[in-house]
Amino acid sequence: MCPIATFRYTLPDEQAEFDAARLGRQALSCLWEIDQGLRSLIKHGEPSDETRRLAEEIRAMIPAELLER
Repeated sequence: MCPIATFRYTLPDEQAEFDAARLGRQALSCLWEIDQGLRSLIKHGEPSDETRRLAEEIRAMIPAELLER
């Protein structure tokens, strides 16, 4: 038997929490795509030192556990 989770929100008071739960998977996918694009730039592109540094800083801002699929 598969576990089932039910979330309840009182709208409009908890609209922000509801939106975060509803859009969570989409947001994680977006972060993954950003991370992969920056990884590709660093690994396969020829970025300037400044661009490489910025790309690495941005990648470091994304917690690794969010990128695990």
